[in-house]
Amino acid sequence: MTDDGTTHAEDDGTSPAEAEFLRRLHEARTERTRVNHVDLPRSEGEISLRHYSVLAGERGWRLTGMERTGDGGSRLWLERFDFATARHIAGPAFVEGPRLDELRGNEAALLEAERVKRDSGMGVLSESVLDGVHREHVRLRRRYVRLGRLASLPALLAFVTLMFSLVNRGEGNPEAADTLLIVSAVSAVVFVLSLWPTIRAARARRAAVADYKAGYERVVAAALGTNTTKRS
Repeated sequence: MTDDGTTHAEDDGTSPAEAEFLRRLHEARTERTRVNHVDLPRSEGEISLRHYSVLAGERGWRLTGMERTGDGGSRLWLERFDFATARHIAGPAFVEGPRLDELRGNEAALLEAERVKRDSGMGVLSESVLDGVHREHVRLRRRYVRLGRLASLPALLAFVTLMFSLVNRGEGNPEAADTLLIVSAVSAVVFVLSLWPTIRAARARRAAVADYKAGYERVVAAALGTNTTKRS
């Protein structure tokens, strides 16, 4: 750790690109402005946009946009968490990153979007496609939340009746305790059975956005010029 709050790559296992990004991010923080940017030279494009977003988020910044610089590098636009402002990202909660209009202005993103469309049929840079996926995401999320809440009711009843059963047994009222224990057991069975539709709803929600999310991340990675493969 250096005096200015940044870390050396050899000290904590971070890569040189990560260490340089964190150093520049620290310099941006010292300027005490709501919106700022970090310029990344082309040679540092070895980690994914998602990882940049995570690193920034851990330090109080939200990644809101990206653009190419004249020297072939990239500029990441960041916004401080502690300012109450609107988020300038692609709207749905299932994907975060540059807006579609920003990506449509990037040649590498357009080329990758064409490849994604050939591979999966998904028009990642289409506003109508994004809106459709968003609506389906919201619909399935509401269904998942509703089923989850319904499943919690028998679980709560099973717990409460079990507690009352134990209390009655301790007070020498075995008949009431046995009745409450039966109610608790039945409620527990209902809870277990209700988990299956809840799990199916969660899987359906993830599946509905999986193709778009994967395609969007490919396009963003191409625009940023990063390698999204995992490093050992």
